[in-house]
Amino acid sequence: MPVIKDSFYVVVMLYVLKDRIMNKGMCMSDLNIAVYAEGCMYPDDCEGLQPVDETIAQLQVSGFTTLILGLFHIGRNYSIDPPQQMGDLYFNNQLIFSSGRYVGDPAWLGQVKSALGGSVDQVGASIGGGGVMDFQTLEKIFHDNGSTFAGTNLERNVRAFRDALPSVSFIDMDCEDVYDSPSFVAFCRLLAELGFGLTFCPYMLQPFWVQALAALQQTHPGSVRWWNLQCYDGGFGNDPARWASAIKAAMPGFATDKYILAGDWTDAGTSGVKELMAAQRQKACVGGGFIWTLDRIIETAIADGVPPQVAMTGYVNAIETGLHGKSAQPMRVR
Repeated sequence: MPVIKDSFYVVVMLYVLKDRIMNKGMCMSDLNIAVYAEGCMYPDDCEGLQPVDETIAQLQVSGFTTLILGLFHIGRNYSIDPPQQMGDLYFNNQLIFSSGRYVGDPAWLGQVKSALGGSVDQVGASIGGGGVMDFQTLEKIFHDNGSTFAGTNLERNVRAFRDALPSVSFIDMDCEDVYDSPSFVAFCRLLAELGFGLTFCPYMLQPFWVQALAALQQTHPGSVRWWNLQCYDGGFGNDPARWASAIKAAMPGFATDKYILAGDWTDAGTSGVKELMAAQRQKACVGGGFIWTLDRIIETAIADGVPPQVAMTGYVNAIETGLHGKSAQPMRVR
């Protein structure tokens, strides 16, 4: 039966992954290989794809090392119908935190916690994205509250987020609407003070991101763990080395080796991803790559009749082969 076959496949893949980690002759790549996941990682949004638990099991034997949950949005009471409460937190269209309390699907907290394991050794959450107003809302909350987030509904919800989802170790800042440095940096500092690490996900306006990093280095050194540089769509043609050079120019002592992940999307296919990564192979600043998005990988795999885990590993291998000239593809069991 298909269920038995799929379960057997996942169990064997877990043993293979364990062997790769334990056996020095088959060690996994030292690359950070990340994937952004949207509705496929939330119970109420995964209809038409596959259950969240199944996605997690496949992800943990795929070779992806970092899962980034996206996209989170900040509630606003303007330019939206019906109005939302300012500072509430949404995961895509699902209300997750309101007035300092978790109000999402009861099963989701446990599912996010269970995502750590196998090849996945860190989980993050991304705020923003294209076509939204999150950082405009962030700016409004900040300036309307006397240039601070203290005592705001947003602060209460971020604190609740930290308490409810301790396995989420970093927040990815995907600012693509309003580039307001004071509110952006202040929010990053709030997150750092709560114990979150940070990543930046830029595609343009290099000076904004470099200045934000420099400001955070003064008060919270090391809080920005790496950058996820978009090298597709609006960021097509981005060169990680040029972004690393800009960081070095502003902060000569800052270590940029392996600091930037080069990002591509599934529109490029595995061959396009491999080609992009190969172009980064000799760049010391590149520490891996990321894919946008896991949802699209699963959707395309199901439509093509391919096991989603095989498709996931295909993208991992495209990144590894491009950057290292070789892959660490796990054994497939039919």
